Amino acid sequence: MTGRLPPLQTYLLHCTSICFHVEDADAARRLAEQWRPFQIANPTETTDPIRFRLTFVDASPAPPDSPLISSGPDVSYFRQGDHLAIQFHGWGRFDIDLKAARIEGVMARAAIARYGVFEDMILLAMTPLLRRRGYFPLHAFAAAVGERALALVGDIGAGKTTTGLALLLRGARLIANDAPLVRLDGDDPVLHAYPGLISAYPDTIARFPRLARLLTEGQLLDEGEKISFPADAIMPEPWRQRARPAALLFPAITPEADRCHLDPLSPALALAQLVAQSIESWDAETIPAHVHALRRLVEAVPAYRLILASDITHLPDLLLPLAQGAGRDA
Repeated sequence: MTGRLPPLQTYLLHCTSICFHVEDADAARRLAEQWRPFQIANPTETTDPIRFRLTFVDASPAPPDSPLISSGPDVSYFRQGDHLAIQFHGWGRFDIDLKAARIEGVMARAAIARYGVFEDMILLAMTPLLRRRGYFPLHAFAAAVGERALALVGDIGAGKTTTGLALLLRGARLIANDAPLVRLDGDDPVLHAYPGLISAYPDTIARFPRLARLLTEGQLLDEGEKISFPADAIMPEPWRQRARPAALLFPAITPEADRCHLDPLSPALALAQLVAQSIESWDAETIPAHVHALRRLVEAVPAYRLILASDITHLPDLLLPLAQGAGRDA
């Protein structure tokens, strides 16, 4: 992308306008690269948009004076009434008006070029507003096969992206690389898309011959840095905006396994893992609806522990039939 982007960028995320105001040229380009699949040709605001203003400084701002409600090694939350502040330790602060759906973000300039930090800060700042609209982000890779979707749920390093790439290379469409949105249509769970580049380590990309062109010789030698690329580098029109789920998969890299295989997982254990990968305990007012959506998800479709061995090229043969079957509710 060349040239200077306008400071106001508007995208459509499932009937909600997301209006970003970004003056920094590098940040605007980074944002546009991520959100391009959700760009509106002739932007018009919906009745209840989310407005997001980003400014950049040399050093992360100080925490607010509001009461601390939750703290972790990377992020702390402060809240006073409808005002929520998220402090990203060393990277920035986001002040969110939960009632007006406005986000004011002050970010350290170094975050723009740091892998994952910029995108994660945007997502975490938007998440409280999305939950209040009935969209619940889940830490997962989701891909659609025909009319149904497979969700790969788990921690960093579990094998979600490796498995997801194998599916995309066999014709699946991307719903989200890291945070599909779970929403109920009536009482039926649906997975909705959330924008993002695909990121993988060079040795992962190199395992797929069709993706080798994405790597330079230097990147092959640098195993510590992930490579980010848009889904349309794999195929034209790679996105699917929404799909009903077919199965929940919880991958685990298992070097001692002689082949990739599936072990059934009970709904209770699946729900416990979904809660760990989706719910934030500080946001108590949204938890009942959030848990209900996740419970409907495990009631609607089967869940499996996906044991990942070295034969990843055969993963589509194992997983694609799941998307062609019916969930528990069908």
